[in-house]
Formats: sequence, C-alpha cells, structure tokens
Amino acid sequence: MAVAIDEFAEHGFHGARIDRITKAAKCNSRMIYHYFGGKEQLYIAALEDIFQQIRDQEAQLNFSVGDPVTKLNELVEFTFDYFKNNADFRKMTRNENALNGMYIARSAVMRDMSEPLIVAIRNLVERGYSSGAFSRKPDPAQLYLSIVALSAHHLNNAATLGIVVGQNLHDDAWQEERRQHAKDVILSYLGIQNH
Repeated sequence: MAVAIDEFAEHGFHGARIDRITKAAKCNSRMIYHYFGGKEQLYIAALEDIFQQIRDQEAQLNFSVGDPVTKLNELVEFTFDYFKNNADFRKMTRNENALNGMYIARSAVMRDMSEPLIVAIRNLVERGYSSGAFSRKPDPAQLYLSIVALSAHHLNNAATLGIVVGQNLHDDAWQEERRQHAKDVILSYLGIQNH
C-alpha cells in the first residue's frame, strides 16, 4: 500500500502505473488484481488508507477531556503539522480534487471514517461554549474546513503564492509564523482572548 500511495501521489490516478507499483513492491500484478480487483480499486484503497491514517491520529487527541481551549489549540497544531509533514497526503488529495472527487465518492467508508472527527469537534465546541471559554458555537464541519484551509492552502499553492507574496512558503521560519497565524485566527474567531 505504501508503494501504491507513493505512485499515486507522484503521478496521479491516470499517470500511475501498476507495473511500477509491482516492481517497487516486489510483487506481481496478479496479486494486486487478486486483492484489489484493478487499478481503480487500488487507488480507492490508497485514498482510504491515507485518510484512515490522519483519522487514527486525530482520534488520539481525545477532545472529550481537558481544557477546551487547549484541545482546540492541539487540533490546529496537529492539522497544520500533519499537512506540512505528509506530502503524499497533500498530493493525493490535490490529485483527487483535480478529478472532481470522482474516485473518493466511490469509497464505501470515507464518510463513515470522518464522522467521528466531526462529532468530536461538535462536542468540543459545545463544551467550550457551555463553559464560557468560547463565545461562538460554529458548525463543526465549517470549523474543521477553516482549520484545514489555514493548514494546507499555502502548501498546495506554494509555487504560485510564494511568487505572489515574495516569500519562500516552505521556509521553516515562515512556516512557524503561519502555524501561529492559523492558531490565532481560529482561536480569535471563537472569542478566545489570551491564547
């Protein structure tokens, strides 16, 4: 699966080749077709795998206990760092977006694996709002998408945005400023003054 993810991340669905996957994985194509059924099914399995990886790590944050402000801060930091450190995840999702989500829509498990995260964010927001730590109670999906946008947009568009703003968007110091900015934006939106 790791080899397939690398291949699809680097070449997209249409450019990926089963023969390169089998050669790098040291297996034969019959095994891939036996286990997955074909290139399309392998690609969908690879998409599911990369999303399961991030969902498993998000679940370890355990939003049901602890200070809501601290937990929200952890979510922003985790999301930012995950996108920064997982180029294959970014590439595969970017490639799938270029295909208008054609294959991810065929996944039988994608929505189900993401639902616990949205529920956990909803409960976190409710806890924060009820305790007075948050002054707003946004829709959890909207909040999560804002966190993702602040964490990934600059990376997905670094080649063009870097030129536009005259910055190296991969520079470590710039990345740290961006990470703090993402936290400031999200926490300020929820009315958290001293963070």
